[in-house]
Amino acid sequence: MNWVDLRLLWRDWRGGQLNLVVSALVLAVTVVTAVSLFADRVERGLNQQISSFLAADLALSGGIEIAPEYRDKAQELGLVWADTAQFRSMVFAGDSNHLASVKAVSSTYPLRGVLELSDNAAANNVVSLAYGPSSGEAWVEARLLNLLGIGIGDEIEVGYATLKVSQLIVNEPDRGTGFSGAGARVMMSLDDLPSSQLVRPGSRINYKFLLAGSETSIAGYQTWFETLKDNVKTDESVPHYRLSTPENAEEQLSDALQRGRAFLLLSGTIGVLLAGLAMALASQRYASRLTDQVALMKAWGQSTASIRRSQFFRLFIIAAVSTLLGIAFGWLAHYLLLEVARGFLDVVLPMPGWRPWVVAFFTGFICVLGFALPALWHLPKIEPLRVLRRDLPDSLMGQGKRLIIGVTALLLLTYWYSSNLIISLMFLGALFGLFGVCALIALQLLRLVKGFGSWQGSYVRLGLANLWRRRAQTLVQLVGFSTTLMLLLVVTGMRTNLIAEWEAQLPADTPSHFLFNVSTDEVAPVKELLANSNVTTTTWYPMVRGRLVTINGEPISRERMARSDGLSREVNFTQATELPAGNDIVAGQWWSSNSEISTAPVAEFSIEQEVASEIGVGIGDEIEFSVGGLRFSAKLTSIRSVDWQSMNPNFYVVFHPGMLDKYAPNWVTAVRGGDLTTANRGAVSQQAPFVSEMVKQFPTTVVLELRDVIQRIRDVIDRVTQGLELILLLVLACGALVLFAAIGVSYDERLRENAILRTLGSSKKIIVGALTVEFAMLGAIAGLIAACGAELILYFVQKNLFDLVPQWHAELWLMGIVSGLVLITTLGLLRSRKIITVPPLQSLRQLA
Repeated sequence: MNWVDLRLLWRDWRGGQLNLVVSALVLAVTVVTAVSLFADRVERGLNQQISSFLAADLALSGGIEIAPEYRDKAQELGLVWADTAQFRSMVFAGDSNHLASVKAVSSTYPLRGVLELSDNAAANNVVSLAYGPSSGEAWVEARLLNLLGIGIGDEIEVGYATLKVSQLIVNEPDRGTGFSGAGARVMMSLDDLPSSQLVRPGSRINYKFLLAGSETSIAGYQTWFETLKDNVKTDESVPHYRLSTPENAEEQLSDALQRGRAFLLLSGTIGVLLAGLAMALASQRYASRLTDQVALMKAWGQSTASIRRSQFFRLFIIAAVSTLLGIAFGWLAHYLLLEVARGFLDVVLPMPGWRPWVVAFFTGFICVLGFALPALWHLPKIEPLRVLRRDLPDSLMGQGKRLIIGVTALLLLTYWYSSNLIISLMFLGALFGLFGVCALIALQLLRLVKGFGSWQGSYVRLGLANLWRRRAQTLVQLVGFSTTLMLLLVVTGMRTNLIAEWEAQLPADTPSHFLFNVSTDEVAPVKELLANSNVTTTTWYPMVRGRLVTINGEPISRERMARSDGLSREVNFTQATELPAGNDIVAGQWWSSNSEISTAPVAEFSIEQEVASEIGVGIGDEIEFSVGGLRFSAKLTSIRSVDWQSMNPNFYVVFHPGMLDKYAPNWVTAVRGGDLTTANRGAVSQQAPFVSEMVKQFPTTVVLELRDVIQRIRDVIDRVTQGLELILLLVLACGALVLFAAIGVSYDERLRENAILRTLGSSKKIIVGALTVEFAMLGAIAGLIAACGAELILYFVQKNLFDLVPQWHAELWLMGIVSGLVLITTLGLLRSRKIITVPPLQSLRQLA
């Protein structure tokens, strides 16, 4: 029996009856396989680094140097340790400079894992070392050589220290998550850090105390730290540190990767939905072609159960073959995603595990059961006599039941992808809501088109009438195409316009550079240098690092701390006489610019309104702060709104003048020069003349150029949107299959109509013209809906996320309408070519 089924299945394939079913299933599996393989390989690559993720068994980190008691406890437990200090600093060689990510390490670093080094940029001679650079040496990333125009053996200057580049870093165990969006790495000896003079009070440095040892000793240190942490809020001699283990680092990484995997798979679900819709329509036509075959089988004595087993066997073969083909194409497509991500992924990717293959097979078979099987289910129950009389029902399974089965299949798939029922329901609800809105708009446009057609010529009237007469199929095609085109237009708009519009709307006096890490005794000479360079600055602000400790004498709970980013980490504090630009008082009163510094035990400070709301403080509350382990209290006298888009130095907490003087702050300001004018925006960045002179005279000063930040944001958006565009192009192919399948459902009806028209004297030109008008109008309406939806989404993004003046994107409207018109017209005529070319007599005989 199976051999007979295979021969029948092969005959159906050669007859073209299964092309759309198989194509839709292959595309659905391709989308899911590509995304699953990409996500799995990235996840496995990062997880393989977890064992050496910290370069230790434990890592104690904080914004201030590690206190002696933590070292004493490690020595008491017999642990070995290493120290690192990481920060950003200007590194230069000759007239070239770069804002690098500097890491100073002790000689015992790393404790776990190894440093992989090479003596050439091609990295074809890699050596593994378990110790850091010697004093006077620097190990750097290969890209720094091109940035500074140097080679191995040349010298670079880091602060006031001169170091010789002796090795290139290929890999380091604790580089983080592997994303290399920051400056190039420069690794130096911790012994050279004092001579660089880069570490000053208030400098933003991340200190790490790495520990390794036996499991018992490690567990003992963790227990001791947890006990000590409970007293952090009341014992002012104990600064705030964070203890990281490979386990909690893995948990945080796993959560982030799981969210990324779910996002990509849910994006691909749109393609699965469209492919399923095409499969359902194509299966309906395939079922109509099997009625005679089933009637003959029943006339020859086969039972309903036997016929149903035959159907299940054929569907199993279709699912297996299509899924394997989809996996093969998905394997090729995932390399394109990897190529897109290569710019900001610095991870060795292993081969994928079992999960992507299971997801692919699960998708293939669920799609067949949910979208193809319901259309064929009624066939074994049809009586042969009804087939002979052509008294056939549309389906013994109602449309409502088929819809429920399809939605259930889609819900199973989304739940499998996201592992969260609530997210799955919300996603499907939003998706069907979007489809519903598109369908309502499309229906109204079809009504307008119907009225317009009554005033036109014969083939125009005929083509527009076809749209309205088959409006159910028309709506399905419009929803599928317009939704996909809309998403493509949104991604295109964000990639090509959003950052450019944001940059264009920056005020003319927007700072071009920011200066950090300027010591108090350097402020005056730096001001003089800038004045001689014909550039101006905004207000100079002293800055120290600190955190909130208690509110009205009560320690801050972990729940309260989790609600605010300003509490969960150290933040920058400043003091100011005048209210900073872009700040407005929303509660309380700013101190007078002429007032004397308070000598009372409780001084004054102002806080940003969102942080105040998150932590639940109000005017008159007394807050205790910690700066470098030293504590002091101040009274909240005003709450400010802050314009974070102003590109000026902004702060959560601003103190009354004089409150931070004793903490030896460093200073920060913004520089306004001629480097960010409207005419130059988007051009290749040329370094401002004062920067080279600045880093030569003040090597510890950090100069950050706004154009570099904008370019980094643009690079990330480009990479992300390229990946989404690849997925959406596959989704668009699924939309094309919906068009093909919808035309296929009405194929016999169209064939009969055209044969009758030709018999009554209509020319072939009128038939072709009517089809062209029908598909062109269908494409234009789909493109119009897509452009309208994309414009609304971009309006929301501009206004609510970027706080921009919304811009009209005429090019997106043109792109949407033209691409929809050309694409659907071309595909529609291609699919309908047999309807046009078959002679009328042959069509009538075939349908008879």
